[in-house]
This record gives sequence, C-alpha cells and structure tokens, in this order.
Amino acid sequence: MVNKSDIINFLFLISFSIYGIGTYVSGSTSPSIGYFISISPHILIILFYCIDLLYKRQFRIRVNWIYAVMLLYIASCIVSLFIALNKGFPDTNLRITIGRSLLMLIPFHAFIVVILYNDLQKGKMVKLITLSLSLLLVINLVGYFGLGLTNPVHSIEGRLSMPFIESFYSGANLLAIINLILLYYLFRLQSNPWRFASLLSFFIVNLLLLYLINSRLSTLILLLVIGLFLFRLITARGLFISSMFTIPVLLSCGFLLYQMLQLPGFLFLVQRADIQDVVTFNGRAFLWKDAVEWLLYDQRGLLFGNGYKGHYFLDLIHDVVLLWNAVDAQHLHLHSTSLEILVNQGVVFFSVFIILFYKVYRYHKRKYLEGYEEGAFFAVVIFLLFIMQVDGFVYMDAMGFILFSLLISRTSVSAATTANPAIKPPGASGEHLELMPVNVMARHGQSHGDNLKKQKL
Repeated sequence: MVNKSDIINFLFLISFSIYGIGTYVSGSTSPSIGYFISISPHILIILFYCIDLLYKRQFRIRVNWIYAVMLLYIASCIVSLFIALNKGFPDTNLRITIGRSLLMLIPFHAFIVVILYNDLQKGKMVKLITLSLSLLLVINLVGYFGLGLTNPVHSIEGRLSMPFIESFYSGANLLAIINLILLYYLFRLQSNPWRFASLLSFFIVNLLLLYLINSRLSTLILLLVIGLFLFRLITARGLFISSMFTIPVLLSCGFLLYQMLQLPGFLFLVQRADIQDVVTFNGRAFLWKDAVEWLLYDQRGLLFGNGYKGHYFLDLIHDVVLLWNAVDAQHLHLHSTSLEILVNQGVVFFSVFIILFYKVYRYHKRKYLEGYEEGAFFAVVIFLLFIMQVDGFVYMDAMGFILFSLLISRTSVSAATTANPAIKPPGASGEHLELMPVNVMARHGQSHGDNLKKQKL
C-alpha cells in the first residue's frame, strides 16, 4: 500500500535531479521552460499537501520565526532581481526575473512540506537527502560520459564538466558534499564490512571525479573540513566567526603560497595550471580585492545594496574586465556568495542571511553532539560556510542555496513530539543507544508512565 509520505518522498527523491535537468534546459534552450522544469516536483509536492489539507479539513501552523526571517531574505533576493531589471541589466526580462524568483521561493516551501510528512522519522530524511544528491550525481555522470553533454553555461576543455548543475565548479562542490556525508557514516560502519567497503568505494570514486574537475578551492576546503572532522576540531568554538575571514586570509597568503609552490615537493600540484593562476585562485583574488575596497572605501548602497549584479552598475571590477579582456562584462561575478550579498543586498540583508546560517549551524552542531543522525549534515554545513566565502554556490538560485533552503527548512518547523536518535559520532557526549526487545521496551514505557504519574501526584 502506498502511503501519502511515500508519494511526497518520491517527489523529493527526484527533485534535485529534475532541478538539474531544468538548469541544463535553461542554459541551452529556454530559461522559462527550464525554470518550470526545475520546480515542477516542488510544485507537485505543494499541490499534494494542499489537497491533503482540504481532505483532512484541519490546519495547524507549525512554522516558527525562522520561517519569517527566511522569507524576508528571499524577498530581498527577489527585490534585488527586479532592481536589476528596472536598471536595464542585459540578458534579462520580466519572465526570467519572475522565473528566478520562483526558483528560490517554491523549493523552500516544498521542503517544509517534506519535513512535515517525515516529522517523526528524521533519520529517514537523512537517507532521502543522501539518495537524492547521489541520484543527481549519477545523472550528471550519465549525461557527461554516456550522452557526451557538457555544461552549457560554464565548462573548461579537458576537465570533467557536469551538465545538470549550474556551473563547472558546482559539480566539485556536489562531490565534496556527498563525500562529507559518506565520511560521517564510514566512521560508524566499521562493524559492517560489506557496507563499509561499498561506501568507501563510492568515496574514492568521488575523489577521482573531483581530481578530474580540478577545482583547487573546492578541494582545499574539502580537505580542511575533513581535517577538522578527523582531529575532532569540527565543533571547536569560534569556527563560525573564523570562516567569515576566509577571503582576507587568502588574500594575505598569496605570496606565501607562491613560495611554497616553488618547492620541489609541491610542483605536482601545479602541473596542470600556471602558478600565477594558483596563487591568485584563478584570478578570483582581483575580484575579491575590488569588492573589499568597495566595502572599506566606496560604500555606495552599503545598507540595502545596489540590486542584482550591483558591481556591474557600480563599475567595481573595471580593472578585471580590462585584464581578462571580457567581452560580456555582465556575466562576470564576484566568485563569493558573501560579497555578492553585501554588494547587491547590503549589510542589512547580509546580516539576515548570517543569522539564518548561524541557526542552521547551531542546530546541526547540536544534533551532531547529541548523536542524532541529522548530525551527518554538520560537516556539510561547515563546508557551505567556507565555500560561500570563495564561490557563488550558495547565492540566489544556485544548487548550494537550494540545499541551504533544505537545511533551514528543518529549523523553520517546530520540533516533533518524538525523535529517533541514531548512533553517536566519535567523541560525542552521551551513551550509545542500543536496540531493545519489544517486551523490554514495554517495561521501560510502563516504568516511565508510572514515574509521570508520581510526578503529577
């Protein structure tokens, strides 16, 4: 028998893959059609939920203040798009603007519905998300190796290019995220050799694919998070604040990195790239420097931003346009989610975004320490925290923002009445939970009930 949750979960399972296919259609054929394809599973999820509400004739508000704050941030993104449209930004129109607005608004609400239908089975959500992301990876590999497709928007000859994701480097971020989830389980399945071997093989294949993409920053941040995980520093105090200074640290370390890469033992790292590209992070350092100078000295639109592609209207990166001889300057971006939000939406809405991210960080850190299976996403949150400083993966309607919407949707829903703890992470507080026979569980339940009665008396 098919349950309502089974229908919802199936739609969610295919949602990331369908979103990716819609992204390919948007870049290669028609943005409007692609946008509709991307959110079609999410629309079906919301429609199913509305019909179910009408059938049951009962409605209870389960969202909290975080939901309202997330709506405020999404509204700032939408307003930013319409400001750019009003300013006459090239390569856009009203349909594209509305489509991109829906790409941010619809999935977030669909994820809340999925959370509600799986409220008492949070461990199941972890498996669903992992399978959904893995399915997205599979269709990208089939598209590239089987169908010969490449990314229609951003690809580099000679490197693995995933067609069903918004950009070349986002494929590397997807691999890194899947591997961080796998790493969480690899430390907990050593007593199950067959499953451990299968997950380890998946992990190694992903590392090979990451090498074929050759995204140095994504690889660097992945290694950083793995190191924090292995040395049990992932829950260290000050990590959230420290991540905010990633760009200043990288800009300051350029010369030191150049000297290190001149050593014989490090030459293999740059055998496929020019050292100048490596130390400037493929030229991103020039963009970051211009944006930081705007933040420190220019400050036009500092509070509420300058609209989408604000750096284009402010002519902030004119030197980079000349350096790269960029024909379509409007396509250049700052390669940093944080800097994009600061320039386009201002300090006010950047602060709103950081509040949301901190809630996601605190929630999954607590779940990790308490041994709940949702703690598997804590390393992913750390990765997103660092990658958003040096990549646009978490900005607007990119895949990283869709994943962030999924993570924030969990904290936007009031807690369920019961929860299903899982095995503990290494070094976590508390004892390991063990399965008990039904009769033992019944006795425990009876004793607990007797204690409650005594407390009432």
